[in-house]
Amino acid sequence: MSFKKKIIFLLFFVILPSEVLFAQSVREKKLRELDSIAFNSLENNSSTVLEDANRLLEVSLKGKPTFYRINAYTLLGIVNKDRGFYVTSLDFYLKALNTAENLKDLARQSACLSNIGSIYQLQQNYIQAIDYFNQSLNLEEKLNQPVQKSIRFYNLGECYKDIDSLDLALTYFNNSLLIEQKAKSNEGIVYAYLGIADVYIRIKRFTDAFIVIGTIEKKIQKGQIEESIILHKLKGKLFLSSGNTAAALKELQKGENLSLKYKNSTNLLELVKLQIDIFEKLSDWQRVASKYKQYVSLNEKLNSLNIKNQLDDLNYRNEITKKQLEIDLVQEDRDLAKKNEQFEKDLRIYGLKITWFVVVLLVLSISLILYGVKKLTNSKE
Repeated sequence: MSFKKKIIFLLFFVILPSEVLFAQSVREKKLRELDSIAFNSLENNSSTVLEDANRLLEVSLKGKPTFYRINAYTLLGIVNKDRGFYVTSLDFYLKALNTAENLKDLARQSACLSNIGSIYQLQQNYIQAIDYFNQSLNLEEKLNQPVQKSIRFYNLGECYKDIDSLDLALTYFNNSLLIEQKAKSNEGIVYAYLGIADVYIRIKRFTDAFIVIGTIEKKIQKGQIEESIILHKLKGKLFLSSGNTAAALKELQKGENLSLKYKNSTNLLELVKLQIDIFEKLSDWQRVASKYKQYVSLNEKLNSLNIKNQLDDLNYRNEITKKQLEIDLVQEDRDLAKKNEQFEKDLRIYGLKITWFVVVLLVLSISLILYGVKKLTNSKE
């Protein structure tokens, strides 16, 4: 091999991989940038979060699967869950899970399983939710991430509480509490205690419930709005169970006021319903009628919102499907054009081969004829 050929050979195997690595580096930088933008949009409740997440997904789909693709699917799952688009959210979470499984990314697999469980929990499909939370918990056992285990314990406690498996619920809440206390996480401790207090009230361990609620009151902080609403609701239930209707009513009204002020509707219906029960016991029929009217109005709004979200979800999924079909159609056209181009190329090559075959055949035939003529001429001589 000449010196010049050696140089060309080395350039091919050194420069070409460098170009590939450079392209990968550029793509990695772009993905990292889009990933940061999308997560910042989510944290800041930006109106562009859906657009930013879709841009991240679009770029992540152009190359090999990476954790950025999982992040994009997860972000889209979160955004659609917050919009009440549970079917679309579940679809994105399942795609995130599939990608995480292909990449053997156990931590993100666990997060995806937990996210799927949360959708089933919101849909009140607690058996499915428990299954996914348990799958996630099994992975967290391998990963040895205590805080993540605590979250799964709490989620399982909530699910078991909602299907009245109160002993199991209490066990999971206590398991969560132990981890949160070790981690010194105020928020985690408060939530675990709230779950425990709720179970104690349901199983009529009122003394224990009062003790736990006293602990929560010492730990709860001013900015913990949802926790405060739940605390007022539980205190209302506890006072009501002990016959102190005035104190119960006061706590329930505080919870209702906070819910309305911060537009947190999660516990609002139950808070209003509990007040109706109290006014019925007091035979205060005027306030019963007033609260019942409020309850019906809230229930209708929530039902209407749920129906609207379901319809919007269907329309949104239809738009996604249409867009995907359009993309698939364009891709099919491109593939068909490439196939036709290749077919024409192959046809030209085949035609050229036939032409050369005919030429060679003619040459051979003429050669044989000339040879035969020459031989006959020589024989006559």
